[in-house]
Amino acid sequence: MGIAKASNSEPLIRNEETMRYRPLGTTGLEISALSFGCMRLGEDQDLNTELISKAIDLGVNYFETTRGYCNGQCQQRTAPGLKGKTSGVIVSGKAALRPDTTEYTFRKEIELQLEILGLTHFKFFQVGWFRWPMLQHLLKRGGLLDALRRAQDEGLIQHVGFTGHDAPENFTRVIETGLFDTLTIPYSLINQSYEPTIARAGELGVGVVAMCPVAGGALAQESSALKEELGMDLPTTEMALRFVLSNPDISTACSGMNAMEHLEQNVKTVKAFDPSEEGIHERFCEGLERIRARLGDRVCTKCRYCMPCPEGINIPAYMDLYLFWKAFGLEDMVRKSVKNTPEARNMSRCTDCGACEEKCPNGIPVRETFKELATLL
Repeated sequence: MGIAKASNSEPLIRNEETMRYRPLGTTGLEISALSFGCMRLGEDQDLNTELISKAIDLGVNYFETTRGYCNGQCQQRTAPGLKGKTSGVIVSGKAALRPDTTEYTFRKEIELQLEILGLTHFKFFQVGWFRWPMLQHLLKRGGLLDALRRAQDEGLIQHVGFTGHDAPENFTRVIETGLFDTLTIPYSLINQSYEPTIARAGELGVGVVAMCPVAGGALAQESSALKEELGMDLPTTEMALRFVLSNPDISTACSGMNAMEHLEQNVKTVKAFDPSEEGIHERFCEGLERIRARLGDRVCTKCRYCMPCPEGINIPAYMDLYLFWKAFGLEDMVRKSVKNTPEARNMSRCTDCGACEEKCPNGIPVRETFKELATLL
């Protein structure tokens, strides 16, 4: 396999007529404000190819991939649309860290993903599904970090990031190690739990890729509450993208798109929205606080004192669903989520012991909340 030299850092593509661009931390790269998450590409390969190619034509220059998505076919579905267009485009790879990961096995994974995608090098490679307790495995001699650093020395990888779901304070600790150039975390109108981490990333010059900007499709449902409190007569999906990009510390909103109309509308939204308007992010946050105030004394602060539940119920997740229902009006999404919660974590396992309510510093009536949510079924 041909290996790109470390100096092979051609400028990224730009289309100023259709796209806006933002700094990717202190990497020196200007990334498209809308990036393409390839995890939702479907089985229609002609459409996949057209989507990827069209996105590049419209100025999108970041595509997130990994072997694990789309039943193991994500990168195979992405590659045809990249043919002849990879120069000046970031196609990130991603692989998980496990306790038994070695420098050799991770290097082989990097090379395999390059081969599938038809690339000579990765401008970005991510440590996927990362959590703070895994740092010890990352740092061990002869392990994943050694593989990344050697690949960087050889020009096989240029920049390194991580992605995952962990407590915000843990991810803040991770970026403070200085090991990573970027992080990819969920961030949306209904999930701002990582705001402190995002702000710290801005201070440190770490790029932030916001995944799930429309909350995994939850914000595809129209919300009159959002329109009212935010003072915007816009589709909820458009408000969602505007909110994410109103945060100056966000580098890009990474949206999973599998229809041409979704791509074209998202591009139009990003181009039309001027995030430099003074106070725009603060106005979004004030509106969201007014929405949360509708819950009165049932606002969960995610302190997790209620956990672990002796029956395995994910209590904070249900408190979020209650918020989405009562404050944001997202009833259909909540009903679907309650119905599809796995049995091992389902609120139906509640024995009415009340231990969670005794521990809750906010006095939330958890059992009553469960009963209200059950009325949706």
